[in-house]
This record gives sequence, structure tokens and C-alpha cells, in this order.
Amino acid sequence: MPPPSRLHAAKQLVVEGKSAEYFFSALLAQMGVSDVQVQDFGSVGELGRFLKALCSMSGFSTVVSLGIVRDAESDPRAALQSVCTALGHADLPTPEAPGPAKGTRPRVSAFILPDETTAGMLEDLCLRSVAEQPVMECVDEYFGCLDQRCGLALKNIPKARVQAYLASQLKAGLLLGQAAHAGYWPWDHPAFDDVKRFLGNL
Repeated sequence: MPPPSRLHAAKQLVVEGKSAEYFFSALLAQMGVSDVQVQDFGSVGELGRFLKALCSMSGFSTVVSLGIVRDAESDPRAALQSVCTALGHADLPTPEAPGPAKGTRPRVSAFILPDETTAGMLEDLCLRSVAEQPVMECVDEYFGCLDQRCGLALKNIPKARVQAYLASQLKAGLLLGQAAHAGYWPWDHPAFDDVKRFLGNL
């Protein structure tokens, strides 16, 4: 588990993984939001320990808002319940649904990626934002070829599709979060509306 960083903002956003940390830092910067500190809590199994460590830090009493973002994986409801369980173990308020905040000082809210009703992850959200771009036809053909001619059974199609899309950009080889800082995700696409609303309400 990565240890929490020294608190320097009254609004804290804890996210799943380093790539998500880079992604949300870039999105907040694009939104012009400068009063939110983004922290990587590691893997989903580490969220509870991370929150306990965060709550014990000097200055946590000044935190007014705490947002948590994690992937839905195969079950968005189970993902939210997992977040609530981790919050409960840290004696923090537990939101009843993704989005609306619960409690005061800190207000606690959660966002499940790509949304509260769909299985998936951050990669799926990003792929929605570029689905209409011509390059995605080439990406579809590439994976169709892999399936038909090679019979490859890829374990994580969304991550692979993201990498295929990013390989078509000016600077190839970037990870999803790095690509966010490079401006390769269209922030004005409606796919990001819900997550931007969540961040704006922190």
C-alpha cells in the first residue's frame, strides 16, 4: 500500500492506482480545480488500510471533503459496498449511492467507474470518449484480426484497446494517466460529464 502523502488540501480525492492518480490530476487541472489533492490508495484490497492511515495523519481534522474513486470491475454494486466497508472500518460516513455526499467534516462521496450501473473500469470510460474517432475503426479491425487469425484470448480487452488507441497518437508508449496529461483524451466529450460533476461537487 502506498502511504498517504502529507495533507496540503482540505479536499481529498483517493483513487485506485498511479495511472488513475495521473488521470484525475490532469482532469482537475483541465477543469481549473486547484483545491483538491489526489492520492493513490493502491489496489482495492488496500483501501481500508489506506483510509485508516489517512485519518490518523496530522491535519486530517481540517479535511472537509473526501472523495473515493474505484473501478466497478465485474459488479458496480459490489464495488460500492466494498468502498462503504472500507469507510466503515475507518469510522467514516458511508454514502448510500455513488455521487451524493454523506456526513460532515468530512463529507464523503464515492464514484464507481465507468458508472454506477456498468461493469468495467477507467479504461472503459476513456474508450467511450474516443469511440467515434476514425482510428477506433482500425483498433476494432486489429482486435478482430487477432481473434480470427491468431485466436488470442486477451485477459483485459479494455486495457489492450486503450494501448492500441494510444499507439496511434503523436507520442506512443504512454500509459493512460500520462496520456491524460498529454491531452489525448477529449475532456469535452459527454462521457466525462458525470465524473466532472462528481469532482466539481467535492
